[in-house]
Amino acid sequence: MASPLLLDATPSQADRLLKAMQQRKYVKDLWILLGSVIAFLTVIRTLRLLHSFTFSAKRSAARADPSTPSTASEKVDPEALNKNHSGKVSLRRLPAALASAFKVVAFRRTIPVGPGSNMNVTESLFVFGYIAIMLVLCFIDTEDLNKFFWEDRAAHLASCQLPLIVALAGKNNILSFFTGVSHEKLNILHRASARTCLVFIWIHALTRAAAGLPQKFDFTHGWMRWGAVGLVALTLTTILSVRPIRHIAFEFFLISHIILVGLFFIGGYLHAREVEFGDYIWPALVIWGFDRVLRCLRLLWNNRFRASGDHHECKATIELLSDDTVRLTLRRRFNWRPGQHAYVVLPTVSTLPTEAHPFTIASIPNKLDGTEAAFGEEKDVTFIIRGREGFTGKLREHAKSDKTATVPAFIDGPYGCPPDLTRYSTSILVAGGSGVSYTLPLLLDIVSKARAGNSAVHRVIFVWSVRDADHIKWISKVLTEALLAAQSTALHVEARLYITGPSAPVFESREPTFDGDITESSSPADPSSEKDVELPLYHALQITHGRPSIKKILEEGISSAQGPVSVDVAGPSGLSRSVAKTLASNLTSPLSMLRGTPSVTLHTETFGMTK
Repeated sequence: MASPLLLDATPSQADRLLKAMQQRKYVKDLWILLGSVIAFLTVIRTLRLLHSFTFSAKRSAARADPSTPSTASEKVDPEALNKNHSGKVSLRRLPAALASAFKVVAFRRTIPVGPGSNMNVTESLFVFGYIAIMLVLCFIDTEDLNKFFWEDRAAHLASCQLPLIVALAGKNNILSFFTGVSHEKLNILHRASARTCLVFIWIHALTRAAAGLPQKFDFTHGWMRWGAVGLVALTLTTILSVRPIRHIAFEFFLISHIILVGLFFIGGYLHAREVEFGDYIWPALVIWGFDRVLRCLRLLWNNRFRASGDHHECKATIELLSDDTVRLTLRRRFNWRPGQHAYVVLPTVSTLPTEAHPFTIASIPNKLDGTEAAFGEEKDVTFIIRGREGFTGKLREHAKSDKTATVPAFIDGPYGCPPDLTRYSTSILVAGGSGVSYTLPLLLDIVSKARAGNSAVHRVIFVWSVRDADHIKWISKVLTEALLAAQSTALHVEARLYITGPSAPVFESREPTFDGDITESSSPADPSSEKDVELPLYHALQITHGRPSIKKILEEGISSAQGPVSVDVAGPSGLSRSVAKTLASNLTSPLSMLRGTPSVTLHTETFGMTK
């Protein structure tokens, strides 16, 4: 047992040995804890995959059984589905009630953490729990908080988590592979761990400086100067990574992030190597290099072209859909899942020719008739991009100068872990603005799977809220084709479009039909506005002037569902919060579950929209 130290006492050899042993022990404990969490999430994902595989196998067996009655032409009447819920409390539904209570508390309650930023309870527990664990590991067993024991331990704990920080930021990482959590959702933990790392390195530096630097540790030594360079670089990286800067000047954030992080790793390695702890740093560089190599290989593979001289695989078509929105289409031998996103490189449009910008893919790889594309077949990879500032603004101006332009383009991806909606009975898709890029392919996929007999979905409620009536042209043709394709299946699709702009005409809501009649009739509140806004003719669409009632839509969709319900939302953070708040109310309370309300799963697309 080491003797207690006074603040001004010279540590004994026993104290030095104890200090070294504790540093190794608590670094090891940290990684055991992290490994346990990753293993737990891996088990959860494995169980989900087994459940999905079993569900698919049962459906395949049912299709192969000639005695199974076909319901392909039987439409489900949503009004008749309310009879499925008796309203009587049954203890047999207790597991579902407990699961609903967990979902409400863990995923649908949000906590504001900054201007325009919210985290649900699960994310908050991960972030603040991680910080609390780091603080405990830093200050435990420190002989009444004697700085001799924790001044260097803080640096060890900060440096040892660098591989984790880099892995959480990488597009191709083993964490997503094992846990099924996509890289953009892991980014919140990346930021939390990076900022914890910064705090701990400052603890190490300030404690050393406050005690006075002996000759061995003064700034006459290059390794000490490199340590200061690394600390300054990491501090600037954190400051320039705050949400307002990322939102206003993304290109500046991206370039500064790459340069400053590079300086931090160089300075940190040269500093730690001098005291024989460079092994904390270089594994992070290996992980970063692995991600870059994979991205380069994927980029080359996705944009390969034939020797015939037809190089359209390296081109993209830009079309102006409205004053502020463009459609980017690439023809590629490329596979993806509906709801995934990809990184697009447009060298002649972006400031730097290597800039890669992420967008959700607004198309599906298969056809609406249910047939799958042949292996190696070229497909249209479509993106709907709203032009704002920076790169998207330049893309919009490029499209305005030439309404149908062809530019060099490269695609990296796909990325993301979207949900499989085919096992739900009812799917409610809610989008605002360009968030339709996420919900539209989910709808198309459900229709395609229904045509192929690979879906259990009976009803889809597709809700899209846009500001201007002109925006409906973004998807009107594809949406109408989807509604027509669903007509020959048991799938009941309701497309509800809402125009929220103050100058938009008012429409009378009618039930959708497929007889070629126009389902909306214009009855402008102000006749003079009719000449200012001219709408194209759409079939089978319910178009309403005003904001959608999220509560009413969810209540009606859930109460009439035959089985499990999936709610998917993409759009502004206010829309996502509204959906989550509604689902956290009595609508999906444990008591409602006991009375027969079906289970509800919420999927929120946070990529580039709500986080």
